Amino acid sequence: MVQLAQVAIIFATALAGFTTADDCNRGGIYCGTYLQQKGDYRTKIIESLRANKMPTDDNTVDQSLFICLEGGDISFKEMCSRGCIGGDTNDDYCTGSPESGGEKRGLPVVWEA
Repeated sequence: MVQLAQVAIIFATALAGFTTADDCNRGGIYCGTYLQQKGDYRTKIIESLRANKMPTDDNTVDQSLFICLEGGDISFKEMCSRGCIGGDTNDDYCTGSPESGGEKRGLPVVWEA
């Protein structure tokens, strides 16, 4: 009986290392701030930013877009200099960026001269 309990504890501990709070959805696009709310993504965000020679300050971490890959991995897409919008059921996007979805949602796109 004691051995069975020990095996169950070891098994549960091993599985805990393979899961996050909630993985992102493969193919989805997420702002860094929402990835962090979804699960334990801060380390992955920083690694992805460094791999793309981007700064790793809080603003860049929060206001960058990431593509969700298989298994909850992420890939840096772009930095949103005007802010990152999201957190609902649609892909997140950069404020005022038509290629990132601003026009797709019917939001006004503001272009500076």
